Amino acid sequence: MPELPEVETMRRGLLPVVGRTIARVEVPRTAYRPIQIF
Repeated sequence: MPELPEVETMRRGLLPVVGRTIARVEVPRTAYRPIQIF
């Protein structure tokens, strides 16, 4: 059964790093800002 297009896109994008070690992760500061509710 074929995967959903967005799942297949993510799978192909991750193929080059499968089995490798993650040495560093950078999280943008904008990720910590709360969402303002009006």
